[in-house]
Amino acid sequence: LLDVMIEVGGLEDFAAGNRAKVIRNGVPGGKPQEIRVRLNDLVKKGDVRRNIPMQPGDIIIIPESRF
Repeated sequence: LLDVMIEVGGLEDFAAGNRAKVIRNGVPGGKPQEIRVRLNDLVKKGDVRRNIPMQPGDIIIIPESRF
């Protein structure tokens, strides 16, 4: 996950990184798995415990922060 965030240039100012999630398709025809991730902790605080391995087809959803 950290490699992906480095590749895209990090988080924007208005991203709610700690409310992000990774959507992972498991078994064909099965329900996708939703993995909550704390990107602010990973990217801005350097907490590598928040890093997870990415798999082909994973989708990262980062919502906009609330004002």
